[in-house]
Amino acid sequence: MKKELFSMAVNLGLLLMSGAVGLALCEVSLRLFYPKYRYVAEAQFSSDAMRIWTRTPNSRDWMNHPDTLVAHSFYHNNLALRQHRDFRKADLAATTNIGVFGDSFTENIGMPVQYSFTEPLDYLLNLGGERFNVLNFGVSGYGTDRLLLHYEHFRYAEDLDHIFYMYCHNDLENIRQTGLFHLDDAGHLVWNEAIRESWWTSLIRRLHIPYLILDVRHRGSFLMAETTGNTAYLKRGIGERVRDERYGARLRRAWSRRRPAPTARKDALEIFRQLIRRWKHLAESNGSTFSVVLLPDSPPQPVVVDLLKAEDIESIVLDDCFGNYDSAHPDRAWINSPYRFRNDYHWNEAGNQLAALCLYRFLEENVGLPSRSEDWLWEAISRYYAAFRGGMPLETRGGAKGAVSLEAAAAIREKYLALDMSNALKGVQNEFIQLVAQSDKRIIASNFDLYLHRNDLFYVKADCRPADMEARFFLHMIPVDEKDLGEPRRSLGFIRRSFNFAMRGFRIGRHGCATKTPLPYPVRYIRTGQYVPDKGRLWEGEGWIDPHSVGEERPKFSVAAGTRIIQSDFDVYLEGRELVYHKADCGPADRAASFFLHVTPVDETDLPRRRVEHGFDNQDFRNPSKFRVNEFGCTRTVQLPTYAIRRIRTGQYIPGKDPLWEGEFATEQNALEQNALEQN
Repeated sequence: MKKELFSMAVNLGLLLMSGAVGLALCEVSLRLFYPKYRYVAEAQFSSDAMRIWTRTPNSRDWMNHPDTLVAHSFYHNNLALRQHRDFRKADLAATTNIGVFGDSFTENIGMPVQYSFTEPLDYLLNLGGERFNVLNFGVSGYGTDRLLLHYEHFRYAEDLDHIFYMYCHNDLENIRQTGLFHLDDAGHLVWNEAIRESWWTSLIRRLHIPYLILDVRHRGSFLMAETTGNTAYLKRGIGERVRDERYGARLRRAWSRRRPAPTARKDALEIFRQLIRRWKHLAESNGSTFSVVLLPDSPPQPVVVDLLKAEDIESIVLDDCFGNYDSAHPDRAWINSPYRFRNDYHWNEAGNQLAALCLYRFLEENVGLPSRSEDWLWEAISRYYAAFRGGMPLETRGGAKGAVSLEAAAAIREKYLALDMSNALKGVQNEFIQLVAQSDKRIIASNFDLYLHRNDLFYVKADCRPADMEARFFLHMIPVDEKDLGEPRRSLGFIRRSFNFAMRGFRIGRHGCATKTPLPYPVRYIRTGQYVPDKGRLWEGEGWIDPHSVGEERPKFSVAAGTRIIQSDFDVYLEGRELVYHKADCGPADRAASFFLHVTPVDETDLPRRRVEHGFDNQDFRNPSKFRVNEFGCTRTVQLPTYAIRRIRTGQYIPGKDPLWEGEFATEQNALEQNALEQN
């Protein structure tokens, strides 16, 4: 009998151990190979007796873009706001401050911060002379109840001049779920203390397996909805629901010792009414205006619209504003909208861009901003987006794309990505921190930011990934004294270098990476970037280090020592054996038309046999994707033939029509270019 009991105990122990190992392997596998639940399980927050949980100040996390799957970092600043810049009391005291409160649509962690609507809105508002700050109080999973508490407990609430509450259609449901407020017998609003979770609840919600279980459970509900024709449930995919922080709230409630009594639907609407009334009263007591913004993800709920009118609260219907910019939008369901992610329910970069424009127009009417035309507005916002990789989410409507100088682009990036840049420097080793901190100035702001210290160039990048270190770097340098150039390079006027991270060595930290390369002699100009052999350049930037040494000002665009040989719709530069076509304010139509390039050799015997009768070689080209597009405009580099060239004639044309533009250059008129062409 004892043997049997012992055997049963051993078997039970082995069973439990194998189950524990299996669960551990499942947890590890989910974290490594299926990180779908990473954000909700590992989200950084602090327990709060009022709001259940709050964001943690001075914290950093990362997330994959829903459509591109490219990872990006997101910070919560010194005030726990989802912005990459800090706000101090002194900053808020001297500006007009706009607080934007909302849920995941406002927090926008699915995209890099510069595309979240609060940032371009802030940029537009600060173009008129008066100083503004737009503060993003968005918290994923928050409803009206917790957003009101968020406002009440903000230490600088009295400094907010205008308040936007971004109402989402699920905010009423959030009131029912949290149970933070209820109505007493007299119909008065009563606050309930937030649920305190036990230590084992805190442990469970940090694992990925419980969210997999919830996902499987709801997948079954999803299939049931599909068979029963419940299309309302089908509108939200499994992945979208799992990414919602409400899953975390649901899991915490499921294992909590004390669960709130569910709030009745009819009571939720009355609680919402009293919460909104209280919020408006508090805002007006602090000298602020209060407005409700109805998000465009669903038609405005009539009961909410009527309630806001009855409470005399101004509302902004973004769906109407979006329709003004896209006449097809009102007839298009949100599931098919061009302003939402393809793989997520939330609005994308284009939707955020329109939201910034719509809120600017509202503030223009209600704050006394100078009236701006649509052309001015689109040109202004395009200058903002030109400072970042990726360009405009939506093409400019009604006006030319605004150009942005290198200095202006650097200033924009420094303001709206301040935490990225400062932490990139903190993340590298001490040698780089000390040297870069002492740099005289940043000379190039691009994919990698370049700093100059003594005779060293430092390449620094926040959120650095292995792919950023795999591509090769090129560096073109013009010396202060041309005697420093070797004889083979003297005709070109600059020296070229190419290196990769293995040659120079990268210092990699938690927040970024950096490398340095020495300058061989005093340099007055550099052009640098990264490229992949046989594929082209990934990015490039240029900077004058000491323009006053030769009495020059930094040009808007230049190609190292290349000389502009044709000035037309596209300016054409000659650099060695390369022709560089460049156009500022370059749009897709400028790159779409075909280019013709006729090259006349010095020796006619160099012509291909089929071109002898024409007297020139035909090097026509098209392919708009070969253009590099950046803050300067668009640029295309074409390799010239190896033989000595007498004349170049080039332009753009549409078959069957006159050339759109054309120009020509005779190399015999300029000995410098002739010598350059004869170099192999």
